[in-house]
Amino acid sequence: MGALTLLVFVACLLLLASIPASRGSAAMPADLRATIYGVQLEDRVTYTISIENLGDLPASSVTITAYLSPALSLADGSGNVWPAALPGTIDTGQRVQLGFIAVIDGRVAAGTVAVVDADVSYRSSGGPPLVTTAHSEVTIAARGGVPLFVWIGALAGGILVMLGYAWKVQSETVRIDQLYLLHDSGMLIRHYSNGHGLQRDSDIMSGMLIILQEFVRDSFNDSRSSLEEVRFGEKRVLMARGQHSIMAAVVTGKRLNGLPSRLQRAIGVFERTHREALSRWNGDLATLGSADAALRSVLAPKYRAAVPT
Repeated sequence: MGALTLLVFVACLLLLASIPASRGSAAMPADLRATIYGVQLEDRVTYTISIENLGDLPASSVTITAYLSPALSLADGSGNVWPAALPGTIDTGQRVQLGFIAVIDGRVAAGTVAVVDADVSYRSSGGPPLVTTAHSEVTIAARGGVPLFVWIGALAGGILVMLGYAWKVQSETVRIDQLYLLHDSGMLIRHYSNGHGLQRDSDIMSGMLIILQEFVRDSFNDSRSSLEEVRFGEKRVLMARGQHSIMAAVVTGKRLNGLPSRLQRAIGVFERTHREALSRWNGDLATLGSADAALRSVLAPKYRAAVPT
């Protein structure tokens, strides 16, 4: 298999919930909490760093430095230290997600624990620098000789497990459980949930879908290829891709009732409406005003009254 495409996530400012915190006589300073997790695909590990501000004041001058263990090196060949700086501020209640890809040293044996430590430095209201840390340990699995469909199955199966779906079929008629509109960079544009309560994990789902899409495209060494469906029992992840965006539906039911064509038609209309904005999109949702309409055009009539999140 040829070398995998170097997929580097840019800073994804995902405004998942801006809930004002209770304040006393004085506001608490910014309080950033960071987590980091890695997903291995053959000889690569994709790392995602999530940072959330739990304080009352914005965090500014945010920088991240990730230190990779000797078992890993950055996929772009720049060494074992990954630096990043976030523009602007992280407001209270806001969560930001970034990521990078590391290559596993070919001499590293299966079972080796690859460690990544990240330092997040920031300021609050012009005060002195503050630092929070995150730690990740990934046990390296065997590489090479594993069929492609096994990796696809493991990754997509992990997507469904993370979202907490049960395998029991409630109806043969298709039901849209989750509907995602994603930018090609991995940023989440819009999300509909039939189950409610899963919105705070939407960034994980969107990142995994992009990883799966790019991995399959590179594996077939054809820039025109695009994964359209992954099936697990009665659960399906259906995807339709445009030039700069992806619409993905997690559904239950055997009869799709034209859903794949509805997805492709919706993504086509959305891309034509926002062709210029999508090509240089920086995360500003206000520039993609038809996102709600795109999701509503896909949802079955019984769900169209719901408001996307």
